Amino acid sequence: MVAVGPRSWDVLVVGGGPAGSTAATLMVHRGLSVALAERETFPRFHVGESLLPANTALFDRLGVHEAIRKAGPLVKYGAAFHDQESDLGYAFRFRQDGGLPGYGYQVKRAEFDAILLDHARSRGVHVVQPATVTRPVFDRDGVTVEVERPGGVDHVRTRFLVDASGREGFLARAVGRRHRRPNLGKVALFAHQRGARRFAGIEEGHIRIYVFPEGWFWWIPFAGDVTSVGAVLHARTVRSWTGSLGTLYDAMIARVPAVADGLAGAERVGPVHRMANFAYRNRPVVGNRFLAVGDAIAFVDPIFSAGVYIAMQSAELAAEAVGRAFETGRFEARRFRAYERRVARGMRPFFRFIHGYYRPAFLDIFLDPQPFLGMREAVTSVLAGGAFHGMGWRQRFALETFFGITRLRAGIRRIQGRPAASRLEW
Repeated sequence: MVAVGPRSWDVLVVGGGPAGSTAATLMVHRGLSVALAERETFPRFHVGESLLPANTALFDRLGVHEAIRKAGPLVKYGAAFHDQESDLGYAFRFRQDGGLPGYGYQVKRAEFDAILLDHARSRGVHVVQPATVTRPVFDRDGVTVEVERPGGVDHVRTRFLVDASGREGFLARAVGRRHRRPNLGKVALFAHQRGARRFAGIEEGHIRIYVFPEGWFWWIPFAGDVTSVGAVLHARTVRSWTGSLGTLYDAMIARVPAVADGLAGAERVGPVHRMANFAYRNRPVVGNRFLAVGDAIAFVDPIFSAGVYIAMQSAELAAEAVGRAFETGRFEARRFRAYERRVARGMRPFFRFIHGYYRPAFLDIFLDPQPFLGMREAVTSVLAGGAFHGMGWRQRFALETFFGITRLRAGIRRIQGRPAASRLEW
């Protein structure tokens, strides 16, 4: 544990996950004095192990790529999807395109988060851990907070505050509010499995997604012989189950032959974990002398593995915005509206795909992608995280064509008497 000390800081970052570590590191690169307070001791267990190619490019800009490589993560060259109802399946292969490499990584978050935080510390970020930040008081010249840590409480002064507290929503609780997104609330049950069957060759590192009537499974292989296997279910399915979480998890595995076959002979490592996968938006995102990054802004659904990338990319954009504010000496909320718009624009393609994914007509097209007008390439670019920094008119046109065809297919399904309604409300 490191004490905060009596001094004030240019920036205080609340939270030491990927968003907080990234924001803090990049703001130190801009010559700012930065303190970071993280309430947990690392390494700590965390779900969210599959990273996008866009993450890989960001690691280079952050200067942490070599440390991540040395940890020996499994390389991820694509993503495989299967829908049990239609028996359609497709494996997307990432392409090296638009400044993105053609691969991402599968990582254990406990190790990955510790690498990012250690990197921030090595670059000059003053890390206080474990420590809980409370009671923010904003005034014209800065922010005063209390930092609770073993052995005492420090009153810390900072000129700017970055909320990277994730689902805790530090600023939303203190000065704003959380808005739930109806019908997107889910519960994830997941465990690590040793000896699960792997794909051959370069497809070994593919994340796999299996959609079935009660929800969907993720299948994330790690380097070595351990695989993360999780079921995302509607909350009411979990509430109505009278047995243990372990028996519910096993029952869902039994309902998906592809998952059950892949786990035949595998051994569960550790307990079955439960995570409330509810969806929300936090407000405000920006204000006088503060902004939020990552899950402190919003959370919807992990089906496209975008969470860590959105966290780190929003943190990079935040560091740019905060750096400009210190250069001009202007910290009013309106100075950060461009940041808020850029993050919203970057998240929009993921959210659009998430909503579409629960519609059978979307899966009909998504799992049988055609090269017509570049639609397959545009979809793959979104899955890789390439849409966050903007899309050319060809890609935008291809995606609009893609969604137009899904609407047409929905109409055909209704005429045929086949299911067409969204499965958001499992």
